[in-house]
Amino acid sequence: MTDLVDFVIAQHGGARLWENAQTITAAVNVHGAFWPYKGQPNLLGVESVTADLRQQRIAMHPFGEGNTLHFDAEQDLVTITDADGVTVDELSSPRTSMAGYQGDTPWSATQMGYFISYATWTYLAEPFLFTLPGMECEEVEPWEEDGETWRRLQVTFPTPMASHSKQQTYYFDTATGMQRRLNYDVEVNGWAKVGHYTSEHKDFDGLTVPTRRRVLLRNEDNIADHTFCAILLDVDNVQLHA
Repeated sequence: MTDLVDFVIAQHGGARLWENAQTITAAVNVHGAFWPYKGQPNLLGVESVTADLRQQRIAMHPFGEGNTLHFDAEQDLVTITDADGVTVDELSSPRTSMAGYQGDTPWSATQMGYFISYATWTYLAEPFLFTLPGMECEEVEPWEEDGETWRRLQVTFPTPMASHSKQQTYYFDTATGMQRRLNYDVEVNGWAKVGHYTSEHKDFDGLTVPTRRRVLLRNEDNIADHTFCAILLDVDNVQLHA
């Protein structure tokens, strides 16, 4: 733990909100050109999401017409069930199945489900995420952007927690503690270098959440390309549940 983690959690609502919470629910609108480009244009939209905060487990509905997506990191299993709860598709060891994939490699429905489910779980768990067992956090040198100074937190994810890359960097406004950006390299998509911007923070019963997420590519100089955004997420109706 660092003083930056303490500051950020306090500014996003405080640790007490998370103490007794077991799950978090939200409505997440997932859109952008990325999904049809990867071969799955009709699986995602406005998703009703339920995520377990004590282990990496998440469900998203609808995933395609009438189906529900499930991911359990401990089991390393993606499952798609129909309206009756019957399994219609599943994939064990999803990351292994995507080894060596490049940016133009198409994904199956379960591989797409793996990507969006672990990513959404990570986003909804922030910043409580930094306090979970096995997480390693270190403040690194600050970053200047748009005339602002952002403090940066380098985070190393433990195994078997699924994430875009084992090491990621979070950016927080120095004055407000609000999350502004995060960097990662997407292992399952050809190690694409990403600058992921978060904004439009809103209060949900005391919990402050960035409701606008825009995923951009970044170059070797850590400059993000703001001329095109292929992945967009809009978050609403966030609630913690005991």
